[in-house]
Amino acid sequence: SDLGRTNAAGRPALARVNGELIAYDTVSEECMQRYGKDVLESYINRTIIDQACRRAGITITQAEVNAEIVKIAKKFDIDAKNWLQIIQSERHLSPMQYKEDIIWPMLALKRLAGNEIQISDEELQSVFVREYGERVKARMIMCDKLQRAQDAWNLVKKDPASFGKVARERSIEPTSKALDGQIQPIRRYAGNDNVEKEAFKLEENEISGIIDASTPDSRRYVILMCEGHTTPIVKSLNEPGIREQCHKILEDEKTQVAVAKVFERLKKQAQVDNFLTNTSTRGVQPASATSGTRERVSNAGYRTRGQAARTADTSQGE
Repeated sequence: SDLGRTNAAGRPALARVNGELIAYDTVSEECMQRYGKDVLESYINRTIIDQACRRAGITITQAEVNAEIVKIAKKFDIDAKNWLQIIQSERHLSPMQYKEDIIWPMLALKRLAGNEIQISDEELQSVFVREYGERVKARMIMCDKLQRAQDAWNLVKKDPASFGKVARERSIEPTSKALDGQIQPIRRYAGNDNVEKEAFKLEENEISGIIDASTPDSRRYVILMCEGHTTPIVKSLNEPGIREQCHKILEDEKTQVAVAKVFERLKKQAQVDNFLTNTSTRGVQPASATSGTRERVSNAGYRTRGQAARTADTSQGE
């Protein structure tokens, strides 16, 4: 066929349009221009993780990757095949990309994090209160300047029934703004300490003062109107299954933090010369790679793609 026709490098043409062939290299170059930096960054990150695993004697099998996908899918009460279809349609990741770029690195970093995760009784109690404790039902107005918050507060204090209208007109938080200030019930240990502290002081129909909810990145001022407090159904951490559930929640959260820390540490320790972007972690312009160096880099980049092949004797496919 025409697709079998090759250029000087032995690569086949990829298409023919009215007798004109579109060369492999033409498409390859276009792909590099559009996606090269992102794809290379993914390979670099996987290589950093893979090197750390080899140093630690850690191997993530294809069976473990598949089992993790089954586990994740089960949380949404669907099978792995349907989950992969959802990932492909919504996140535009093929099953291979999802396994290599998301699942494998996550499992590898979890294993590298090892025993860095420790859980105390105090932390378990905090998670219990957050997940099962009393909550404050409220409406919210959020402003990015103190004067604007003061103006909004003056309006709602004068006419509390106008809170929804003022939220719709003056709040900068888009989701609650569209709902006349309605927000999810406020929990303890779940977000901004100042907001939580003031929220739990409020009685039904009471309006808060102006609460400073700023972060290092942005100024935020919040006004709350309490619409009541919920009554917890679960009363104790020691009720059947509750401690285990809280432990699992906390373990997952701490794992995410530990994984991020491990990866950041590995990245800081790695010496990466990116010839595509002409950048280097050493702070100097990287010299051009020799063909031998390029081959070693290429092999390392594909190493994680070969995880299944390396572990074929000890793993099974889906």
